[in-house]
Amino acid sequence: MKNALAYEWVRVRSLRSTWLLLVGAGVLQFASGLYWGLKRDLGDLDAFVSAFGLVDRLGAVLVAAVGITAFGLDHQHGTLATTRLVLRSPARIVTARALVTAGLGLLTGVLMVVLTAAGVLTGGGVLPADAGAAGRAVGAVLLLTVLSGLAGVALGGLLRHTGLAVGVFAVWTFVAETTLATLADVPMTALPFSGTALFAVTGSVVFAVLAVAGLGATAFTLARRAG
Repeated sequence: MKNALAYEWVRVRSLRSTWLLLVGAGVLQFASGLYWGLKRDLGDLDAFVSAFGLVDRLGAVLVAAVGITAFGLDHQHGTLATTRLVLRSPARIVTARALVTAGLGLLTGVLMVVLTAAGVLTGGGVLPADAGAAGRAVGAVLLLTVLSGLAGVALGGLLRHTGLAVGVFAVWTFVAETTLATLADVPMTALPFSGTALFAVTGSVVFAVLAVAGLGATAFTLARRAG
């Protein structure tokens, strides 16, 4: 497994898109933190917590795109055969890609949190005195980026096309969940992406189960295609 992780790390760090996407997520959060830090009429709102929301969801989509490219680019450029020759086991391939992407997702989440705080302070705002609210916001960002990365790996492996998989993830995130909440009265806290963004237990569990199931399905289909 150590060799599989090393192989995957070399692959993912050699892609310029990896760093562009992850840095993009951080830049978006800095800009959001700066915007809220510059506001002086917040009332009961907190600049740091308010700086998340839509922007951290955009950042999570960028992290998901990194996970999607783990398989999407392999399929598009015909390099999956090389990966199979090196790592052999489909389960090892999927596990390595999931672990590396989850690590990058966590790193990106930390970067987003740090740059949000930096943006707020740069704008002249103050960091929250309520550690509980800030902690929930930070926890939501970290969990959202990690699970989005894992879901991205699964989508990339199942759909085998980068653009299609990113589109599906974005449509689910910004259209389907809103539609379900509005028309079907499904609580936002029960929806996988929105619930995780709200740091709700139900939504987070659903997202985690879907991500793990998707990774399992990816390993299964990869083994079938290799057979």
